[in-house]
Amino acid sequence: MRFILHEIRLWFKAEGSEPKSYEFLPDKINVITGNATTGKTSFWSIIDYCLLSPKIKIANTIIDKVLWFGIRFTINNKEISIVRKAPFNGAVSSEVFFNFDSFPESPESNIEIAELMSLLDKEFGITNALRFPYGKEMGETSFNLSYRHFLLFNSITESVISDPETYFDAVFYGKDNFEKALPHIFDLVIGVNNMESLKAIERIKEIDTELKRIKTQERGNQNGIKNKEKEVFQLIDKCKKYKLIEYNETVLDMNEALMIIESVISNSRKIAENSKLFIEIDELYKKRDELQIQINAINQYKKEYDIYERDLTKCADSLQPVEFLNNNLSDQLVDSYRTKSFIESLELSLKDIKNNLSRKIEEPIKISGDIKELQRQITEINSKISPLIELKNNYKTEGEKFIVVGEIKFALEQLYKKNYIKPIDIIKLNSLNEEKTRLEKVPTDNSQIRYLMKTQLDESIQRNYNQLTSLPTYKDHLTIFDENEMILKLYPKGQMFPLDNVGSKSNYMFMHLCTYLGLHEHMINLEQEHVPQFLFIDQPSIPYYSGGNNDDETKLTDAFYLLNSFIDYITTQKMNHFQIFMVEHASKEYWINNNLTNFHTVDEFTDGKGLIPTEIYNL
Repeated sequence: MRFILHEIRLWFKAEGSEPKSYEFLPDKINVITGNATTGKTSFWSIIDYCLLSPKIKIANTIIDKVLWFGIRFTINNKEISIVRKAPFNGAVSSEVFFNFDSFPESPESNIEIAELMSLLDKEFGITNALRFPYGKEMGETSFNLSYRHFLLFNSITESVISDPETYFDAVFYGKDNFEKALPHIFDLVIGVNNMESLKAIERIKEIDTELKRIKTQERGNQNGIKNKEKEVFQLIDKCKKYKLIEYNETVLDMNEALMIIESVISNSRKIAENSKLFIEIDELYKKRDELQIQINAINQYKKEYDIYERDLTKCADSLQPVEFLNNNLSDQLVDSYRTKSFIESLELSLKDIKNNLSRKIEEPIKISGDIKELQRQITEINSKISPLIELKNNYKTEGEKFIVVGEIKFALEQLYKKNYIKPIDIIKLNSLNEEKTRLEKVPTDNSQIRYLMKTQLDESIQRNYNQLTSLPTYKDHLTIFDENEMILKLYPKGQMFPLDNVGSKSNYMFMHLCTYLGLHEHMINLEQEHVPQFLFIDQPSIPYYSGGNNDDETKLTDAFYLLNSFIDYITTQKMNHFQIFMVEHASKEYWINNNLTNFHTVDEFTDGKGLIPTEIYNL
């Protein structure tokens, strides 16, 4: 995809200050060179920030001085300016200016982030047809596909340029999301898959995961049934142990076992309801006691009356001499009033006693019938109590069984509550299998396409690798990009296995350059429409910082020759376009003295000069 970076502009916070612009040429290696800690590395962070990065990678010393960051570029023959306000308090700004033309004199926010991202998606060819190859009802890919994913292939950052194990800096853009997307996006940009194939492969993985979950659920259901049967038959064994059912009773299956257990519980409930008999026993005892009290009262009354009658008889006998004295010896008694009065009183008492003894005695008042009736009633009550007492004694031995039945009832209730079996959606299962069968037909020729595209990619990387002259030890080695590990590997001529180690960081820097140049060459051959024909390179001279010897200079010059020859190859032989933006520690004499005509020095950060002009930086 044709892309030209024209300008990076900074608007400063200092009142009355003028904006600072850095301008770039198309089809050139645009270089900003200079000393360390001058802000060179922040250039890519500024570009990424203006392309709506959700992260802040710009140094705080720069943010403190800048009010707005802006980039102006051409994409698909449209000139676009994006200006974004500097981060504030550690957060990215949502204030953005957008224009299909040049920069404004004084930026003001005129568009929402979401709207601008949607517009950039469209310019990068990220359409709904790409996001939803099977239609919106099937959903997007598992990662939120955006133009920002393709920026992975536009920068060799300082962090990875000489790293033997990392070629694409996913951490810079957002580790989790970008690392997950990288294998899919890589296959897409090298022509192995279109998004329809990617979506199909991705969806098949999702279906396999769902089918695996259903199979696991199925196994769980089978185990659940076994566990339920085991628990049910443990309850049957308990019923036999406590003689709730016959020990030799045969139980054929779980359903029959459940019926038997429920029957035991039901029958025990009926027996338990007969516990009203205990109340009846108490009532009979109470009634019998009341009758016995009445009998005892009558008996006590008769006893006391007999004593009374005996006492009267004794009194009458003791008074008999008085009558004899009065009839036979009255003339011999003292003739006085008191004596006569005393004798008469005794005679009257004796007469009363005789009259009482001669009178017919009636039976005492009955309380509830005569004593025989009361005894009959007690006999009748005893006849009722006797069998109930026997039943009560049996209840004492059955009490333990009632407790066991309660335990069995509780266990059965818990067993019914447990979800031993989770129902499987058969309709969904059949639908998943049918969908998988259909999707498996989409990438049928994928292996052949993958082989062809990988071969062409490796050939492009090899063509660039063959331009190098400073790696004589590895001159005849074969370059093959390992898409599983996402790294370039060197194979000695005629050997099947790659080198485990290719030596110094300088060698890995060369391998990174060859990989990116070969990848972009391959994408240009395919007329890839999602990745800009642009590459940012952060200081190829990093491996030589401590150098100064001729060998280091030779290798660094070789790297610059490689970049220069790549621009020549693309612009003259391929009749196409490509732009490189490089920040570098090495001086411009490297490309001037070696007549590297495709190099263009944008600026030099030396003698105290840096990304932020000195007069602004020192305020």
